[in-house]
Amino acid sequence: MNDTATVYLEHEAFAQAKARLSSLMDQAVHAHRPQLIDRHRGKEQAVLVSVEDLTMMLEGFSFHPRVSVSEGEFVIRLPELGLIAGGESYEDALKDLIELVGAQAEDFLDRLDFYMQTDRRGQLAYLLKFALTAPEERPSLFSPVAPPEEARAPQPA
Repeated sequence: MNDTATVYLEHEAFAQAKARLSSLMDQAVHAHRPQLIDRHRGKEQAVLVSVEDLTMMLEGFSFHPRVSVSEGEFVIRLPELGLIAGGESYEDALKDLIELVGAQAEDFLDRLDFYMQTDRRGQLAYLLKFALTAPEERPSLFSPVAPPEEARAPQPA
């Protein structure tokens, strides 16, 4: 960020921000106003934003899973994260995919400094979106409106 951002965003020096954290949280969470906090005369800056607003900002980062059936196994490919999951049914493959994304999110966020130096840094928004989604809602992140006909579990005859 640069000095231009301070023209548009509410900003606060770090020392004052510590003393006014409750008020800054109210502004970020209840008034939906991002708060720019800087220290060392603006050399380091961070933005305080509500989880609700961050979730809204991440809406544009949609997953585009590719579902197929190969030799009786259901396969879901997730190009945004370079993952492939499989299972005996669509539901099993989806469960496997959610576990894989969860493991990748945990590793990525635990080793954020490392991954931000690699070509995988573009995955951060997708992994934040996953992490901020309630566990019971995560399947909807990867499910097409309806699985393709050939990807549905076979019905007994």
